[in-house]
Amino acid sequence: MSTPKPADDTTLNWLWRLPGFGPKFSAIEMGNRYALNIAAMLCAATVNVHAESPLETALLQAVREAHFEGVIYFGAGNEERPVKAHPGLPARPVAHPPNVNVAVIQLDADGRLVDRAYVMLSRDYPTGLIVPLGNNLGADSVRFLRWDIVRSDGGTFSSEDGHPLTTKGWTNHPPLTAADDLVPDRTSAPYQFMAPYPASLFKSMVAFHVMRMVDAGKITLDTEYDYAVAGEKPEPRKIRDWLDPMITVSDNHATHALLKMLHDQHEIDPLNREFRELNLPTLQINATDPKTGRGWNTAQINLTAWDIARLFWLIDGGAGEFWQEADGKPVTAGILSDASRAYLKRLLTEQAFNDCLTTANFPGAKNVRPGIPSRVAERWINPTNGHVTVEGQDYGVDIRAANAQAEVTFAHKTGLTFNYGSDAGIVTSLPGKPFRHYIIAFVANLGHRYADAVFATRTNFPAFDAVSPIAYTQRIPALGKAMDEAVTKLSADKQ
Repeated sequence: MSTPKPADDTTLNWLWRLPGFGPKFSAIEMGNRYALNIAAMLCAATVNVHAESPLETALLQAVREAHFEGVIYFGAGNEERPVKAHPGLPARPVAHPPNVNVAVIQLDADGRLVDRAYVMLSRDYPTGLIVPLGNNLGADSVRFLRWDIVRSDGGTFSSEDGHPLTTKGWTNHPPLTAADDLVPDRTSAPYQFMAPYPASLFKSMVAFHVMRMVDAGKITLDTEYDYAVAGEKPEPRKIRDWLDPMITVSDNHATHALLKMLHDQHEIDPLNREFRELNLPTLQINATDPKTGRGWNTAQINLTAWDIARLFWLIDGGAGEFWQEADGKPVTAGILSDASRAYLKRLLTEQAFNDCLTTANFPGAKNVRPGIPSRVAERWINPTNGHVTVEGQDYGVDIRAANAQAEVTFAHKTGLTFNYGSDAGIVTSLPGKPFRHYIIAFVANLGHRYADAVFATRTNFPAFDAVSPIAYTQRIPALGKAMDEAVTKLSADKQ
């Protein structure tokens, strides 16, 4: 007699999906949670049996040592109806491990692949999962699901006092359907992961396609685009003057304009098709409003850490074949012209928000942990007091000494909303510093509603502080620092 398939417990469903495990854990039927936890650890070990590379080993260790299960949160909510922090009602530890996926691509000085690693963490894989990557660098073993925050939260809740309004299961109640799939035809894949909304990290996809249009001769950086929306005053700017604020200060208005431009030029379908053809199938921008470029839906704008890391590899460039397209053609640095590549990398290097995988905007600030030791672009440093100031936001620390000691450039793009946090980019050692050259991408449902235990009794979110605003759990930069140190050690003979 076979063991009944569990109804709606994430770990139970994960155990069941692993071949040969369902019938062995009779404790599932009895609801024995202690045995279930032991089973989960056994399964976590089992799914990582494949040969681990040095980078995979380092990344899994770094993700585990970050202890993301230790973050606190202030309750369910969203940008439109954020939960309120109440006096006397401290934030709670998260009920489940958050959905985190991290990718690292180690390169030599010429941009050739040395090693690669992709790790996922979730309530399905509470101790982390090294994702097996195929010969063509695909994550085909994973059934990627569109983000569903109601499934993640277990339902909807009052923003006033947090009481439940509706309930929804993680994988059942209702069951998953094909509409949940981010990439089709993977329902039988051995692993499963709901990919968090990438927040503003998706703007790097927009910038990439705009530069592809420049290379194709459809537009130039000096082409003037008039952002005209019904009921609003038209706003003409050159393409370069829309791109700069979209990347460097994550300006949503500029992104609306460029998305509308893509709609006007009938380029949204080609954008998504090209990513599919490049074997980057999780990179998708769907359902934005063609009349305004607005209407960003968290289930329809998608990416995974692994695919966005490979997109940044294309932006970085390098020698030889990177991987193959869906039709077998080689993917190379020729996807971008040298001029477009240099322009994109300059914008990304001038990123203003250095407060996620790196905390270079406020080194040494209270409750801030060091991350990737990157340099901040001079344009954001107040020459009078050395503070980083972005769009009127003062990070409150004189960084001039720390900036002079920086070890790397980090050409990156961050993303942050109430529920989601992300960061991805290209790390390159500065002259005279220990050599490393790698891509790193972090995507998680860890927006500024999540924080560290030191803030549990706060009555306002630390992200809203006037000086030194801490928008991300500091477990993220700690992960960035750990991986920078690991890649540096692994790159000692790769210069």
